[in-house]
Amino acid sequence: MPSAGPAAPDAWLHAGQVWQQWVRHAAACPFDLARAQYAGAVRAGVIRSSLLAASRFERGMAQWESLVLGPWARER
Repeated sequence: MPSAGPAAPDAWLHAGQVWQQWVRHAAACPFDLARAQYAGAVRAGVIRSSLLAASRFERGMAQWESLVLGPWARER
């Protein structure tokens, strides 16, 4: 049976960081899906292509992401 030497705390720290990164990506997934749907609607011609509208949409999504996820939100 291997002993828990000095490398064990480092392994737990790394595992915690990996888990935290995975949770952040999973929590941001609905916002990424909304962005992809918006882009698909523009490509399909459902929404008129406009840089101003795209900028407003992205700003709104970033605000919602920040509001919903708080400290877990991605930095923009």
